[in-house]
Amino acid sequence: MIRKIDGQSFQLKPLGTYLVEAELITSDELDTALKAQKLSGEQLGEILAMHGFVKQQTIEYFMSNVVLPERRKIQKNQSCSDNSKSDHISVVESTSSIKPEDAIAALQSSHKLKVYLSANKTLKFLLGVVLCLALVSLFANYNVYYLPDFPGRDTFRLLFDLDRENNIPTIYSGGALLFCSILLEIIFQAQKLAKNKNFWSWRGLSIVFAGLFLDELIGLHERLTTPLRNTFNTSGFLYYAWVIVGAIFVLGFLLVFGRFIATLPSKTRRLFFIAGTIYVAGAIATELVGGYYEYYYTANNMVYVFITTIEEVLEMLGIVIFIYALLSYINCNMKGIDIGVHIIDSRKPDQQT
Repeated sequence: MIRKIDGQSFQLKPLGTYLVEAELITSDELDTALKAQKLSGEQLGEILAMHGFVKQQTIEYFMSNVVLPERRKIQKNQSCSDNSKSDHISVVESTSSIKPEDAIAALQSSHKLKVYLSANKTLKFLLGVVLCLALVSLFANYNVYYLPDFPGRDTFRLLFDLDRENNIPTIYSGGALLFCSILLEIIFQAQKLAKNKNFWSWRGLSIVFAGLFLDELIGLHERLTTPLRNTFNTSGFLYYAWVIVGAIFVLGFLLVFGRFIATLPSKTRRLFFIAGTIYVAGAIATELVGGYYEYYYTANNMVYVFITTIEEVLEMLGIVIFIYALLSYINCNMKGIDIGVHIIDSRKPDQQT
């Protein structure tokens, strides 16, 4: 089919115009994104995806299969027009060109793997993991104290004892803390883009949890016990002397982040408080009881095992609730943020608008 196009038709349309014409976004949504772009300097596609107006995969596929091919065709026709010095040219419309609706339909049917996180499902899954780790740890210790020796008994305990380092529970706890740090960093990036107040506090929390992750892996706080015990001659409840530093850390944390946490939505603030209370109850309060019991009695019986199990489970539960709080905050206050893995077989465009 032959049609005539005047010189004005050769003007390259911006990405936003394409998306509006394809009815993927509204004009109001485009205006909001353009205003945010002036403030942040970010790419328009990233801003649209960040606000949840359109998914990033849709933008990439649209750019690759609609916008860029049409721009190349326009530029080629413009070149022909300049050479012929003509006001009008004839263009053969390609029957194989991809329409916007066809591109989106193809995107939806393309082979891809998606892993999305639900706050409620994640909560249930992590609670199940914590319960399993606690039961396996108790069973491993019960084998040592009450059952006859059998091959692999000690190794089984080393792998699953909640009170030991560098084993499977430690890997889980470290991974959970790292996940918290990643979620906090995601929130920081989104809040920074939106120019919201106190967005740096999210980065600060992310750094704190990254530090807790490293501490969980190398056991730094436990290495402080002996030097502090020798220095201050602690005993009884303070037999694990590192709790002194832990208490100071908690007070410092409240001083630095307390006002920021108070400004959060009520649900998030309440969940933060519950998570922090449970975590501190395990990490410090129960640790005091464990230190007292080991100092006056022994660390080699099931009573001590129950104390340490309660301690570790409380710490894990505190982190699980905190993860739930972060995912719920993202879901309620940052619409359009997908926390997951997206692997698609379509190629990314060679440029972004």
